[in-house]
Amino acid sequence: MFDSFEEWRETATEAMADYAALRRHIEQLETESARLLARVVEAYEWPAGVPEPTRFDEFTVEHILQHSFGEDLTGELAVANHSSIAAARYLVSEVTTVIDHLPQCWAKVISGRAPLHQARRVGADTVGYVPLDAWAQVDDLISPCLGAVNASRLGRAVEAAITATNPDGVRQRATDAPRHVWVGGDTRDRLTGWVSARLDRRDALCLDSTVQMLADKLAVDGDGSTVDERRAKALGLLADPGAALQLVENTPCATGTTAFTPRTQVYVHVHAENLGDGDAVARVEQIGPLLVSQVAALTQASRVTLTPVIHVEATADPVDAYEIPDRIRRQVLAREPHDVFPWSSTPSRHLDLDHTIGYQPGIPGQTRPDNLGPLSRKAHRIKTHAGWRLDQPTPGVFLWHTAAGQQARVDHLGTHPINQDP
Repeated sequence: MFDSFEEWRETATEAMADYAALRRHIEQLETESARLLARVVEAYEWPAGVPEPTRFDEFTVEHILQHSFGEDLTGELAVANHSSIAAARYLVSEVTTVIDHLPQCWAKVISGRAPLHQARRVGADTVGYVPLDAWAQVDDLISPCLGAVNASRLGRAVEAAITATNPDGVRQRATDAPRHVWVGGDTRDRLTGWVSARLDRRDALCLDSTVQMLADKLAVDGDGSTVDERRAKALGLLADPGAALQLVENTPCATGTTAFTPRTQVYVHVHAENLGDGDAVARVEQIGPLLVSQVAALTQASRVTLTPVIHVEATADPVDAYEIPDRIRRQVLAREPHDVFPWSSTPSRHLDLDHTIGYQPGIPGQTRPDNLGPLSRKAHRIKTHAGWRLDQPTPGVFLWHTAAGQQARVDHLGTHPINQDP
């Protein structure tokens, strides 16, 4: 039992501080484990100049990628790791791939700045999609954020690197991806069914917008069902074009016009100098990395509106009110594509902007880009009410101090723990 809130909080934060110290120690041991694993793999490599056995009843060689090892390597690793021999073989394959082709990523692993499992994923996700002579470029692009982002953001970063280094392969993948429409039904409820389709992304976006437009019209006409139920009804209406046109009969839709075309909004981030380069990489919010030429295909036959160029390094004129003007919000969101809470991968587009130094009435100039950052409601409550502190020494760099004494820096590359000593 606790006599006060303060006593309870002190006990809780002490427990968290002990756990955080143990986790840092475990991470140090995992780094040492990665170094020893590399030593084991090197030690078991078949020695040059020694002939490989030719008889099947002798100790023999196991070939993994371009390497040859004593065949008991994977067996020993399976016992040590409590895994199958097949899993041990995958481990050797992925570790040698990182060591051979991603030296900067490997350097971060053995220096304790990134976990081995992240580097293994980069190698596994890149194999087969990038020619060997382009792996160095993948290494250059990925190594800065390795260990600083979570699995979701790392996957998007790897996909962007693959897009940048092998644009022809990316185009071919998009062309070869199968398209289909599948229709089925519930075996118990015979009067409902489901639809699954794989479409060109542009068609999928337009379909989603059309369904939402019809669902909104149903709501205006008095349909009180949920959004999902109205969207299902709207998709059903599209199966009967006459019924859909009747629903929107007050909307002009003469042949050859775009009045009936729903509005689809996508946010594309691309450097201005790359607009004419079809092989350059753009980031499309909620979709991911695309070639500039693919973005053009995404918006083909659509009305495109370009927003003014936003210089993320610029400082917009501050305002004295708590409310955040759209011009400042746009600049902050362009600078911060994700929630600035440590390790978060939540997109910032629909998050609130938080005043890094809490807003106090009467003090001028508090609402400005270098005092703002996107945060989820939960992160905001933790920051405000749980004894945490947040600083933003330069625009886009956030220093977090938790109540349990943990510290982390969040910037455009991700999250970087501070004071790693246990």
